[in-house]
Amino acid sequence: MMIHRMLLPALFFCLIGACGSLQIRDSMQAFDEANRAYRQAISWSEYVVAATFLTTENEDKLEAEIEHLNKFRVTAYEPRALTVVEKDVRIRQIVKISYFRKDDLVVKTIADDQIWQYSPEKRTWLLTTGFPKLK
Repeated sequence: MMIHRMLLPALFFCLIGACGSLQIRDSMQAFDEANRAYRQAISWSEYVVAATFLTTENEDKLEAEIEHLNKFRVTAYEPRALTVVEKDVRIRQIVKISYFRKDDLVVKTIADDQIWQYSPEKRTWLLTTGFPKLK
């Protein structure tokens, strides 16, 4: 009987700890999924799809950015560094993007400094820094 009294609280704390790590894993899994879908959309020049991962609410500005980006073709999208700024809330990622302007064909490379933030309402991660600045 004494063992049961000691074992029950220990199991309770283990269960709480397991639920906490499950939530962290779910949040990071959600980041991986959102990040992979965004990377694929940018790589395939599907900027309308990529826009669904942005926090931008100004539709006119978003349309103008998409029109601008349609002048370019991305040839490589390589994540370089990832830093958890605030656990389960904010992630900073540096991505190397190679691209060319469709009427020029000269390949250029930029480092895109991204801030991703978790949206509990949408249950996904959103990119707060907007589209990459292709010139």
